[in-house]
Order: sequence, then C-alpha cells, then structure tokens
Amino acid sequence: MTMVTVIDCQTAGISGDMLLAALIDAGADRQAIERVLSQIPPNYPKCKSILLDVKEVKRHGFRASNIDVKIVEDAGETRGDDLLRAVSRIAALGLSEKAGQFAVDSARLLLETESKLHGVSLSDTHLHEAGSADTLADLLGVAAASESLGIFEGATYSTAVAVGGGITSFSHGKLTTPVPAVLEILRQRRIPIIGGTELTELSTPTGVSMLANLAHGAVETYPAMIPEKVGYGAGAKELLSSPNILRVVIGRSSNHDYETDSVQILETNLDDLSGEVLGHTLQYLLDEGARDVWVSSAQFKKNRPGHLLHVLCAADDISKLAEIIMRETGTLGVRYHNWNRITLSRDTRIVRVRIGGQEHTVRVKVAKKTSGTVFRVKPEFDDLVTIAKALSKPVREISDIVTAEIRESMNKECGD
Repeated sequence: MTMVTVIDCQTAGISGDMLLAALIDAGADRQAIERVLSQIPPNYPKCKSILLDVKEVKRHGFRASNIDVKIVEDAGETRGDDLLRAVSRIAALGLSEKAGQFAVDSARLLLETESKLHGVSLSDTHLHEAGSADTLADLLGVAAASESLGIFEGATYSTAVAVGGGITSFSHGKLTTPVPAVLEILRQRRIPIIGGTELTELSTPTGVSMLANLAHGAVETYPAMIPEKVGYGAGAKELLSSPNILRVVIGRSSNHDYETDSVQILETNLDDLSGEVLGHTLQYLLDEGARDVWVSSAQFKKNRPGHLLHVLCAADDISKLAEIIMRETGTLGVRYHNWNRITLSRDTRIVRVRIGGQEHTVRVKVAKKTSGTVFRVKPEFDDLVTIAKALSKPVREISDIVTAEIRESMNKECGD
C-alpha cells in the first residue's frame, strides 16, 4: 500500500513552526528531531544554543501541538549563502539523502526567491527574519520529522493555501498580505491560493518553501486513502473566527494494487459549432498537452442539439487549454474541477514475436499493478495490421497470438 500524506492548509495557512508541530503531533520521532537541531549551534556561528519545547494548546476549543524553539543567537543580518551552507552541512551530518535534499531544496527556494525579489545575487542577499536560526530549526526539523514518519517514501498532496489578507508589518515595512516571497513561491510552483477567513498573515515564506518541496501536487478534495495518523499544529496567535491550526493527515492508499493521482477536467457546452472546427479544436488541444479529449452529445435550451466538450489535463495546463477552447470555439466560459483517479503504471516496449516461422517487431503497451504484476498488455494496432497483411491472416487472429505470447513472456520476466 502506498503512503499518502495530505497537508491541509486551506483554513489557517502554513508556517514552518506549524508544520513541524503538526508532524510531531502525528507521531514524528522527537529525539531524531532534537539530534538534528543540536547540530545547528556548532555549524551556524551566530546561534549559541537551541532548545525545542513542545506543548499542547487549544485554538478555538480544538487541541493541537505548539512548538517554541528557544534560541540564543547574535543579532544582525545573515547572508543567504551562509545560511544555505549551514543547512547543507547539517543535513549531511544527520539526515538521509532524501531528507537532506528536501532541506537544501527548501532553503534554496526560499533564498533564491528573496534574491530575485530584491534584485541581488544570492551572496548579496541579506536576510532579516529568514536569517534567524529559527529558520534552520524549521527546515531541518521538518526534514527529520518527515523522514521519521516515512513521508518521503510516499505521495504528498497540498490543499489550496490560505494566505490571509490585510496589511502586515515586517523588516521592509508594511505590505499587503500575502507578502511578496510567499506569493512568488506559490506562483512559481503553481500552488493554488485562497484568502482564508482572516485579515492577517496566514502563510510564511519558510512554510510555503517547504510545502512546495514536499507536495507532489494540489488537490481540492482528499485522495482515496485510509487515514492512519493525524497531526494538528497550532500557530502562535489566536485568530478571530477560525482555529489557527494546520492539519497533516498520513495514511495509506485505499487502492492496494493501484496508483492514485489527480487530474483536472475542463468542460464547456457547444451548440453552434461546425464539425470541422470541433475536430480541429480537439486535435489542437491534444497537441498543446491535453491528456485526453472527447465529445458527448447534449440537448440545450430551445431543444437545440449540441456537444459537451471534455478535456482531461494537468493543473498547470488549465489556463492555457481554457484559452484555446474559448478562442477556437467562441464559448464564453469553461468549467473545471478536480478528479481523483485510480491508475495502473504503464510503459511502451518494443518486443519481438515469432509467428508462422517469421520474427516480427511489435510495440506493446504494458500496464502493471504496484506489485509489478502485469495487468494488461495491448499490442499497437498498426503493427498488428502490418503483420496480418504480411501473413495474409485476419487481424483478430494475429492479435490473439501476439497478446498471448507477450503475456507469457512478461510473466516469465516477473517470475525471474
């Protein structure tokens, strides 16, 4: 069964301390976290000591874990490359390769975003809030916690991120929420945002940097899974109308033998389009990255017959494909929604088969379960036609022979 993790930040957003607290609440190994954090003072000169304090709190009547990282450190700014070097050194000392890479990638995303926003190189980027050892504690602590929970071995998804609203004050003055670094990271990684229920800052640059490097994609609804662990991480402040809590749900795919993913469906009603234009549009959408396109018949107002256009695509392609649909068909709007899927892993192989004493090459689509068991083999039809013509036999007969031979060969391969 595949491990599945959902980071649910659609109500109160995400920060580094909330994420670490939620993972600890879900059962992360606290000693493993503290061992990594103990490497910060000797490898980050401005930090003199660090202590992780975890306590249970309530937010709007709901219990959650809250962390307070007690740090003694020198005041002053930190250069971006100094912080990145410290993360890399500490990650190499106390984390697995995957966990260490996550910490380094999250730090790099955070720092490169700051350098881009200020128009300077990484070495010339001077950090204020992000230069504190608290940032190191968040990055390395979440890496260690995720490693202890096995999160890096499975699939992780994020909900839309609540960013809040209003005006926030920080080292560069007062700015509208979300602050530029949060918005830029979420823009780069195409993670959807919502304002949320509060006129205050809900998500931080460190929090969204880690989210961007943990999540494989964003979902509107939870994927099919059996929840096993749930962690609640509380933010420092009490919000006015909702609990300031980040929820992390860890479980297993409820589909033992299959993979799961999420795709987007675009739809629009068409009642005044010629068949030629419709056919052109379908091919155009496929050429521009749609995973599948199909049309169904429909009956619209005034009893007019028409078509319902459906497009299957990745979240990153929604805007591009919707624009193509509107431009090519003249429709005034396109609906879209998320579908969770159960899928088989698949690849295409070139295989050789012997029929009637002759050897032939056939392209074959092979679908497998997560266990590696061959579920289905499907020879390329054009190749079957070529063989059938060469042997003067029906395509159906050639298909049966080729499929049986390929399946036997695949099963022997799995057995070996």
